[in-house]
Amino acid sequence: MKMQIVSCPHCGTYLLHDTADCHACGHVLNERAQAQSKSRLLPTDGAVSDDMGECPNCHEHCRTGLVRCWSCGTFLRSDIEEAYRKKQAMSKREVEHIDLPILEATFVTEEDSFQKRDSTIDSLVAEFPYLSENMTDDDDFDLASGAAFGEAVDEEFEVSAELRFALEKNESQAIEEQETFRLQVTEEEVVAPPVLDLGSQPKEIVTSLPPVQSELAAPPVRSNDEPPPSMQEVEAAAADDLLKIAADEQKDIQQVRKTIRSKDTFIVFCPQGCRIRVKERHRGKSGKCPRCQCDFVVPKKPVPRKSDADAAPEPVATSRYKKWLSDIRLHTVDPTKLRIKADSLFNECQPVDLGFSEDDLLIATLLVGKFGANPKKIPPLRTAMIEHFFKQGTIEQLTVAAKKVLKKDLLTQLSMAQPAPVGTESLFADIPVFGTNRIAVKLPKMPDSPLPQYLSFCLSEFRAFVEGLQTVCGLEGFGANTDIPLSDEYLTRKCALSSAPIKELSKLNYYQKDPGFKLEVTGWKCAGCGIYISEAARVEAKLGGANGKAIAKAKCPKCTKKFGDLPLYQVAGSDVEKPVESSEPEPAMA
Repeated sequence: MKMQIVSCPHCGTYLLHDTADCHACGHVLNERAQAQSKSRLLPTDGAVSDDMGECPNCHEHCRTGLVRCWSCGTFLRSDIEEAYRKKQAMSKREVEHIDLPILEATFVTEEDSFQKRDSTIDSLVAEFPYLSENMTDDDDFDLASGAAFGEAVDEEFEVSAELRFALEKNESQAIEEQETFRLQVTEEEVVAPPVLDLGSQPKEIVTSLPPVQSELAAPPVRSNDEPPPSMQEVEAAAADDLLKIAADEQKDIQQVRKTIRSKDTFIVFCPQGCRIRVKERHRGKSGKCPRCQCDFVVPKKPVPRKSDADAAPEPVATSRYKKWLSDIRLHTVDPTKLRIKADSLFNECQPVDLGFSEDDLLIATLLVGKFGANPKKIPPLRTAMIEHFFKQGTIEQLTVAAKKVLKKDLLTQLSMAQPAPVGTESLFADIPVFGTNRIAVKLPKMPDSPLPQYLSFCLSEFRAFVEGLQTVCGLEGFGANTDIPLSDEYLTRKCALSSAPIKELSKLNYYQKDPGFKLEVTGWKCAGCGIYISEAARVEAKLGGANGKAIAKAKCPKCTKKFGDLPLYQVAGSDVEKPVESSEPEPAMA
């Protein structure tokens, strides 16, 4: 639908072409449309009209209760407009100037501000005279002759060999513990300053510090008359504690090593009698003793031998299914969606395994999905299925994605679908819908499968399928009424250069894309005159180069035309038992 824009003839406002009247000036453009719009009233039109008001400024229709007009912005409520005006007037009011009183200069001098910082012992004594009564009194304790203030010099004592061994072994831990010990001794000797109490006699108060957490043993409590320990005593005590800690740690390490030692080790003796611990993987190997450097050989593990009388016969595992074929293509064909085109059903399939027994044929789907989708998941499922039947499991107990059993009487209903038997018409008009040079077999119709199903094979798989039906199921002659080569057939040709016989594999198209066969070249055929040359004669005559890659452009020794690329094959390692003589006359050399 096309929309047009027109202008109002009265005020020039742009309007749609089907507008009844102008919304700006009210000019009527279409009286009929205006009448129809007025005639179509809604139930809520009366309520809407009662709820509408008119702007006093622009006369626009506004809803009752609005603060401002939506068109021009005029206030519709006087109380709100008055409050708004007052708020604007208050925001424009100027801030009055306030005169603050001027403060006078302070009488605190700089010397007064630093009075507490410069306080010394002399100033405290001068302020509190009673502190000087016992300042020079030596009755409290006597300083031992061996004690001295100042820093300790390392040259005045020597660290013992045991302490040096512990420090070198774990230097960081020893230094940390030694510093902790020194800190503890120093803090225990600190005496808190006396508490000043002007109303009573001074009393000597010693504050107790919280105990320092350390692995070292706390020093014994000494009395006031006992002199403090010297630095040598402190170092000796620290060395003893460190040696004890190192010995305990070494003991723990040895115990842990014994617990984590592998159980696959054993003790051997070298020729000098030294004990050596070796692992099981060293059996049969030679080495050198780490102590005396003597060569030794780790003995092999003795294997116990059982006598013929004690040896029990191994049980022979039997299974219901004597032969298995894996990764066979199963096609479920819907006739309404079938396309009669070559290779149209080649990938429309899923892999199944076939099991042959004397009573039936098992078709087991291990994993639902397209052919070749999950190559790593199928082998363990296949192994579990085969082991299930080796343990005499039943088909009902078999756990797979899908399974179908064809009884022996139903196997006679198997029919060839591609290629069609000789003298019959193909259901697919001789078009290889299951794949070029492939073989398809139609399965009997079952109640659980309304759509027809087919099994498709390459030549090697079909031969194994026919062999299973014949040797296990007892069904003979299946596929004999077709042109499928159930055995290798050869045509005998004669070499034009050496007169040697040449074997040519018959019905080569079934072999070329079959991974179950390996072919080798036996000779070549000229595309012009049709003579045959064996591979040995071609190499001797150097026709087409050493490897025959240029034989297509090489000149034929008879017709001197391009020889062409028409090789003759045989199955590698096969022995021809029933050769078929060629009925075509072979051209002779001129």
